[in-house]
Amino acid sequence: MERIEMRPFARARAAIRLLGCAGVLLCASTLLAQRTFRNLSGVVKDRHREPLRGAVVLLENESTHSVLSCITDKGGRYSFKRIDADSDYILWSTYRGQKSKTKSLDLFDSRKNPNVDLVIRLPCALSGGCRRGWSRGRRGRSGG
Repeated sequence: MERIEMRPFARARAAIRLLGCAGVLLCASTLLAQRTFRNLSGVVKDRHREPLRGAVVLLENESTHSVLSCITDKGGRYSFKRIDADSDYILWSTYRGQKSKTKSLDLFDSRKNPNVDLVIRLPCALSGGCRRGWSRGRRGRSGG
């Protein structure tokens, strides 16, 4: 019987092991480099702390300048799901032509689910009347 030399097979096995290790390292580096996401939510209110249903909330990514938007529910609540945690954002809201102050959410904010409330200072006519002073739809002072 002839004896078969195993060296060529040993080299092939070593090459396969090396490729396997390289593949594992490549997969591990890809997993470590995956983007992280977070959820952003809050409530839009008027100056009297009443929730504003139907307000438009805008979220601008400062690096790409892309803008996401949503409309608040009956409780004034909004939410943005799975936004990039490694980006800076500017957030604001509009309601019937009025705009809130802008708020920032930066990549160094470590909260996974930040809650950011917005306030829109509505004129008395848009907010359903003022608590002090003139009432809507009547001439004269409100109260009695």
